[in-house]
Amino acid sequence: MCSQKKRKDMEAACTWSLLSGKKAASSSLASSSMKDPADYREIYRRHLREKYLKTGPDKCFHHCKHIDTRLLLVKEYGISEKTSCGVPQQDCFMEMEHMFDPDEPGCNSSKTVVLQGCPGSGKTAMVHKFMFDWAAGMVTPGRFDYLIYVNCREIGHNGPLSAIDLIGNTFQDIKEPILDIIIEYPEKLLFILDGFPELPYIFCDHEEDLSDNPQEKKPVESLLCSFVKKTLFPESSLLITARLTAMKKLHSLLKQPIEAEILWFRDAEKRAYFLSQISGANRAMSVFYDLRDNEHLDIISSLPIVSWMLCRVLQSQDDEDKNLMKSLNTMTGVYLFYFAKCLRTLKGISVWMGQSCLRGLCSLAAEGLQNRQVLFAVSDLQRHGVGIHETTCDFLNHFLKKVEGDVNMYTFLHFSFQEFLTAVYYVLKNDNSCAAFNQAGKTWQEIFHQFGKGFSSPTIQFLFGLIHKGKEEVVKNVFGRQVSQELEEALLKWTEIEIKDKTSRLQMEPVDLFHCLYELQDTEYAGKIVDHLQSLVLLQATYTKMDTLAMSFCVKNCHSDLSMSLKCQHLLGFEEEIHMSVFMPSSMPTASNVSFNHSFQLHNLYSSQLHFLCQALRDPACKIKDLKLIFCHLTDACGRDLSSVFDTNQCLTELEFVKNTLDDSGMKHFCHGLTHSHCTLQTLRLYRCLISSDSCGVLAAVLTTNRCLTELEFNETKLEASALQMLCEGLKHPNCKVQKLKLCGSLLPESSEIVCKYLASVFIYNQHITELDLSENPLGDQGVKYLCAGLRNYNCKVEKLDLSKCCLTDASCVELSSFLRRSVTLKELFVFANVLGDTGVQHLCEGVLHTNSIIENLVLSECSLSAACCETLAQVLCFTHSLTKLLLINNKIGDLGLKLLCEGLKQPDCQLKDLALWTCHLTGACCQDLCNALYTNEHLTDLDLSDNALGDEGIKVLCKGLEHPSCKLQTLWIAECHLTDECSGALASVLNRNERLLLLDLSGNNFKDFGIQMMCDSLIHSRSNLKTFYIDTDNLCEATMSKMEILKISKPGITW
Repeated sequence: MCSQKKRKDMEAACTWSLLSGKKAASSSLASSSMKDPADYREIYRRHLREKYLKTGPDKCFHHCKHIDTRLLLVKEYGISEKTSCGVPQQDCFMEMEHMFDPDEPGCNSSKTVVLQGCPGSGKTAMVHKFMFDWAAGMVTPGRFDYLIYVNCREIGHNGPLSAIDLIGNTFQDIKEPILDIIIEYPEKLLFILDGFPELPYIFCDHEEDLSDNPQEKKPVESLLCSFVKKTLFPESSLLITARLTAMKKLHSLLKQPIEAEILWFRDAEKRAYFLSQISGANRAMSVFYDLRDNEHLDIISSLPIVSWMLCRVLQSQDDEDKNLMKSLNTMTGVYLFYFAKCLRTLKGISVWMGQSCLRGLCSLAAEGLQNRQVLFAVSDLQRHGVGIHETTCDFLNHFLKKVEGDVNMYTFLHFSFQEFLTAVYYVLKNDNSCAAFNQAGKTWQEIFHQFGKGFSSPTIQFLFGLIHKGKEEVVKNVFGRQVSQELEEALLKWTEIEIKDKTSRLQMEPVDLFHCLYELQDTEYAGKIVDHLQSLVLLQATYTKMDTLAMSFCVKNCHSDLSMSLKCQHLLGFEEEIHMSVFMPSSMPTASNVSFNHSFQLHNLYSSQLHFLCQALRDPACKIKDLKLIFCHLTDACGRDLSSVFDTNQCLTELEFVKNTLDDSGMKHFCHGLTHSHCTLQTLRLYRCLISSDSCGVLAAVLTTNRCLTELEFNETKLEASALQMLCEGLKHPNCKVQKLKLCGSLLPESSEIVCKYLASVFIYNQHITELDLSENPLGDQGVKYLCAGLRNYNCKVEKLDLSKCCLTDASCVELSSFLRRSVTLKELFVFANVLGDTGVQHLCEGVLHTNSIIENLVLSECSLSAACCETLAQVLCFTHSLTKLLLINNKIGDLGLKLLCEGLKQPDCQLKDLALWTCHLTGACCQDLCNALYTNEHLTDLDLSDNALGDEGIKVLCKGLEHPSCKLQTLWIAECHLTDECSGALASVLNRNERLLLLDLSGNNFKDFGIQMMCDSLIHSRSNLKTFYIDTDNLCEATMSKMEILKISKPGITW
């Protein structure tokens, strides 16, 4: 970019005087302008290389070099995903070094990258390694001139700051006046916002809270939002790290970011890390295999922070450590183990003094978390009873580190340490010795809510883990105080209140609650809480292995029937195949040159994505009855796991695969489970799945033996003709008990007619199928002709037939009419959205009028009808005693057509209960005919007149019929009918007098405050039994809203 494009509003600010006064005094702008800009870039790169090349337990490079730099690109797949059947392709991974490459897929338009991950997954370490690699010239060469690193947690405690302040802080260790050079080309800057927004900021809701001036000082939250929303340095790029719980907040601020998930340690990486961190290969491998003996700890230790903690305290491992490691199965347990081990191995001070230091750290952590503070001066530590002197330094180095560049400032080694110690502080709340941070007077509920809504806070999750009965003695031994007796009761009571509150439940992510209950490890209480949920909807883009472990623990302990939906789009930490040996890098010690204390055993390192869910389903106590798996790749391993469920589970009755790829081997295993004698699955649905003909053949074989499966549904799952032929062979088998067969949108155009022949042959043999759904398939008239040949067979017992959107014309109606004259079982016929025309419906009515017909529900919506067919329909109303529901939505019936229908409605033999005339080109002129019909008809209970220009005068006339004693109407839909306050008096009168009306829909009309208040007054003072009242409440005055609140109080059962 040429120098003319330099931002004019920055020129005055781009002087070294904006940095610290001390540096400004030692240098001048004139001297800085004499250097080549490339010199400054090299100075900064050299500074970063020196900073991050240092090694040590708290230095990022040494730690991060073992973290996989692969990132999972997180993508939310929607209904319109442009892949086969909407099924997502395999996970897409990208190396961190390529995230800003403009030629990478998905990276060509956005300049904002978000690295997301749970606490301790290595987000900061990944960023630091990226910075080191950039400084070394190994990544994004030429893309950026400078990287501006901002630790969001460290500035959270500060007062107002400007963008220039943040840039200046980044370069405060460099003795060169380069600020004006840095911001000359903003498109060459990468701002790194690390830990955004882990602290509970109040985000900017208004544009005026944001800043576009780099010199303007703003509150920290406003300043960071300005960067994210690109009002500051819009040409620059952004790299943001955030916890998963922060992503909802970030989504409201970001525009088309690239989202990538940090991956946990894979087995080979964890092995390599242990070998590099623990001195002696034998000792390292011994610890590694001790982890493998505890499945739960093996999963938890895949989180990099946990591996780091274990390596740090297990340099020397004794029998007590080995025994303790066998029982570690929660994150809280691991943190307690770390602190206990540090206390057990301390030197130079007494245990009592060590415990006193730890309690001081607890109050320091809690005060800091409340004040959004992560940097602490020596005076802060001393105020909390933590002395910094030679005898305590070694001990405190396990928990604290000095802030680089300031020897008098400290911070916790990891932010999760501060969160854990905060939880411990509240667990020891009955101890009054921590006077430096007094929380007396605060209720437990206030304390819980200060960590944010719901159960996502790690501090809340640690609280659950610390009140576990088995942890009380450990807490006492480590921190020297008893656990608060009040906390457990208060925390569990608060949890039940949150779960029962509908608003809180809607805002809650179930997986966060699962982690809390998993930390508690109380199976009975977990079951009690999950029972309150009734249904679980887990639709996050990503879930980790730890998430599924916690989920499994909770759902297997539910006591009542549970419905569950799980999105398996990105389940991290699983591999699809079971390996019989452990991969070992050639540079690492192998089994041949390392001796172990126990013999080498082969481990099944990898399990399917559904491993823990299926483990829960196999539990006899599990009461999941309805399971939906979304974006699940049914591999060989997944199929085996699902198959094993049916060996023992007798509760699961409904299973639905949504947008899944069903491999042949996986389907083979799954179908084998369906043949098990204990299998009680009744409903199997496949929505937008990819399934081969061979897999359909295996499923067809199941139909010949499984006597429980009564509903089989394929929805938008494209099936080859050969696949459907095999399914039809299975359906014809005498052992097949399928009653509902649904093939909605699943037939290929070129094979629809031949498939209709296959289906026709089924009804010659099968007497169990009562429901057939072939909607949204291009059957055409010829296909229906073939189908009806089978439907007319005397063995056919179909009661419901859906042929909506099947490319039918009046010719198909002739065949259907013939079927209706023969059928003694058909009760429901759907021919929605076919161009049948008046002639076609007249043919159809001939069959409905036949003496054999027992049709109850006839759906003729969007069938290109006019008033010409209404006389025939009126005859149906007169003479067909079985018809109770008629849907004519979106047909040009008009006032004349309705007049003819009303003649049928007025006949005493008319049994119609539900009439839908939505968007039928009606006007107010038809309302008198409707009114007359309501005077005499004693069966009509549901009338839909929405989206018709009835107007105020028409409704006034209709209201006379609604007030008549003979009117039995219970639901009236008159949305978008051009109504105003002028008819509100007539409607108010109806609400006052009609005690049968239960639902009234007035939405989409032009009612104002006066009209709504009049209707509310009528409801308040009447004996109306109205339960549902739909009306637009936008732009109403305060008096009207108050009136509606009074209505809610007087009629507590009413909903809007």
